[in-house]
Amino acid sequence: MLDVSISSLVDVYYDFSSSSIGILTFIVTTLALFCGTYIILKIAENKISGKNRNERYDKRLAKAVWTIYYLMILINAFIISQILFFPGYFTGLLSVASSASYGLASFIMGLLAYHFFSWFARNKSLVVLLYGLASTSVSAYVGLVAIIFYVEIVIHQPVVTTLKSAGTFPGIESVFEEILIVTLPGILTATTFLLFWGGTISILYANIRRIGKARFWILVTAPIIFFLGTLISLFPELQGGTPENDLNSIIIPLYITNFSQIIAIALFAIAFVSMARAIRHHQISDFMYITSFGLTLFSIGIIATISGAGYPPFGVPTISLVGPFSFLLYIGLHRSAISTAEDSNLRRNIKVSTQQQLKLLKSIGTAEMERKLEKNIVEVTRLNADNLMQQSGIEPSLSMDETRQYLYEALDELKKLKK
Repeated sequence: MLDVSISSLVDVYYDFSSSSIGILTFIVTTLALFCGTYIILKIAENKISGKNRNERYDKRLAKAVWTIYYLMILINAFIISQILFFPGYFTGLLSVASSASYGLASFIMGLLAYHFFSWFARNKSLVVLLYGLASTSVSAYVGLVAIIFYVEIVIHQPVVTTLKSAGTFPGIESVFEEILIVTLPGILTATTFLLFWGGTISILYANIRRIGKARFWILVTAPIIFFLGTLISLFPELQGGTPENDLNSIIIPLYITNFSQIIAIALFAIAFVSMARAIRHHQISDFMYITSFGLTLFSIGIIATISGAGYPPFGVPTISLVGPFSFLLYIGLHRSAISTAEDSNLRRNIKVSTQQQLKLLKSIGTAEMERKLEKNIVEVTRLNADNLMQQSGIEPSLSMDETRQYLYEALDELKKLKK
């Protein structure tokens, strides 16, 4: 939050950030962020160790994340060395860092959206649909912000940022830039928030009896109230008649915006913590906590900005880690579904459980189990067909689509027999 706050007000904190104390703060903040992220990534990586195909795929994705992570270390180290030994740094490095990190995050969130929609296609769960739409919106938002940073840095900022040129936010010069920089991000932010909010209410609805209807709705409505605080920055007329030369007219609305989003994010993190506590002493509990950390860090990370190209460039350490933060969110949810699909006892316990906060876990776990079952049966059928062709020379008339159809019919019959 220190990095985010200063990056949003580099013109206001110009004297502080360019001082010796400010530069030292930037270096210490960068080290803390990268060291802390390294520890969390290592913990998450250790949780996906194994030999099955899904785990190998997650490991390949983890290698890509580590590649971007080490690239970000090199970029930030190069920027710091330029600031310490030269009178300026290459501004283009900010664009490279944001494009690589946000590009990775956009891909990972798109991949997460794909999994949510594939799960929804099997069980038609509302909470899964809401999280799938939210992941899609986040993927589009992150990709859009990467483009915005590229436009604002490469086009509007100098090639080399020095003390004299630092801390200047580019103005909006055309209708296209206003739509790109203001309108679209605002729409995607509101859409993402409302979708996550709806999904989270579905998860936490089990607590309505325990705490009472009035308190429950106050709790889940609070994030909407705090989220409305972001409108202060989008609509200046809501700020009242504060003089333009008063720093409070800039600082207070921005702090209200940033911290309102953080408070609103707290509810989403609480939802996954509640699921972790509902399944104590199981590996999925760890994945739920990883999801909670990933959601919190990722949501805070995308608030940071490098548009002002400060000296030093506060915001770039946080932006550099948005990609790795999105991996935590992805791996927590994806591995939860896989672990649920592989543990029949857990699925049985979740199925008979009355705890509504397990609704998401039940939906994605069951859908993932059905997907793996279909994949395995189709694969066995294909291998047997190939063996029959080699041994007898007779080509089977049963196609893969017909195999899937027979599989669905068999599953429907089993469901009827159980009833």
